[in-house]
Amino acid sequence: QIAAKLVIMETIRLAHALGAEIRGIDITANPSEREIKAIRSIWHKHHVIVFRDIKWSPAAHIAFSRRFGDLDDHKALPNESLPGYPELLEVTNIPKDGKPSPTRATGRNWHSDFSYTSQPAAYSMLYCTKAPSVGGDTMFCNMAQAYNELSPKLRGILEDLHAVFDFNLVAGARYRTANNLAELTNINPPIAHPAVRTHDESGVRALYISERVSHFDGMTKAESAPLIQYLCMHATRHENIYRHTWRVGDLICWDNRTVMHLALGDFSHSEQRHMLRTTIKGARSGYQVSKYSARE
Repeated sequence: QIAAKLVIMETIRLAHALGAEIRGIDITANPSEREIKAIRSIWHKHHVIVFRDIKWSPAAHIAFSRRFGDLDDHKALPNESLPGYPELLEVTNIPKDGKPSPTRATGRNWHSDFSYTSQPAAYSMLYCTKAPSVGGDTMFCNMAQAYNELSPKLRGILEDLHAVFDFNLVAGARYRTANNLAELTNINPPIAHPAVRTHDESGVRALYISERVSHFDGMTKAESAPLIQYLCMHATRHENIYRHTWRVGDLICWDNRTVMHLALGDFSHSEQRHMLRTTIKGARSGYQVSKYSARE
């Protein structure tokens, strides 16, 4: 019976560079270990996978996510989880406790999740419960392909560099109160990760860089800026992107070790947008650096 289920699992490519929709499996029905292994294999190949028309509870979302690893409790972002479910980060423009949601502008620059922590995310699983009538898409880019398309000389240079990720460069930081931003930067001090990382499951090499990088450790910000800008532009060329248009019931899963993503704000904020995200922990990485480790 398991073999029969695996035969009908269908993979529909969504873009040239990355992205695939998986059909023919009910992920709400406690998939077998063999099916989870098959999903993981498809995920590694396509970097981003999509399941449509999912109807489940927060508990079911968490249970499915746990099949792929240990879940983050989002202590790096206190008070931003769904009440009663620390494993579910709430990404929404719906006011919270009568105040604007702190996550209303989350993800508005190119990034991978929790790169500003010492345990960056391995996988993320984002579930849509409310979507605007138009707009609010999310874009993804293939960082493994971006790395492979660099010259051997530049790849060699990057192998020796560590990128410093700074919470202050998170796009939504400017929407936070001064006290909240100070709290979060204290929890998440600048941290340096290798600019090129090896995927600990697939062995794929990928760029680990984003618009949340302030500089390369040991280099000035002025020296670092042109290279950071070039790498981000190189990675986010149109031909290296999958753009997802959300529908209620979509579950999008991406691999932060090989993917960056960007949430677009091109929708009417009179309409509600509500997402729930689980974060599967990755390997510990990097080292803390001084806030002033780069000479201006």
